Amino acid sequence: MKFFIKLLIKVATIILLAYALPTLGIDIKVDSTLDAVKLAIGLSLLNIFVKPILKILSFPITCLTMGLFSFVISAAIVKIADVLLTGFSTSGALDGWLAALVFGLSFSFISSIVESIIIDKD
Repeated sequence: MKFFIKLLIKVATIILLAYALPTLGIDIKVDSTLDAVKLAIGLSLLNIFVKPILKILSFPITCLTMGLFSFVISAAIVKIADVLLTGFSTSGALDGWLAALVFGLSFSFISSIVESIIIDKD
């Protein structure tokens, strides 16, 4: 049951960011609710399987930058999702890397806050 609640929170966060970020000049596009569900599942799978590998490979760079390179890894995960999934796109400055970075950070922050409020009440 918690899985479906977390999935719904992630989908709602994606839809919220798809409407909110373009007003700030950051080009994020999600075509439909089904694409938001696909993106939530895709980002979850990429964070489970690909992100640990990228963290291990980039550990020296992450240490040199005192952890700031982890933001680049988060943006890379969003850009990978952008390439793999149709119906989702990031574009704008620096070929979408800035948009991917802002989307990734906003998505992580909002979904974790909402999950801690809703799910951790048990």
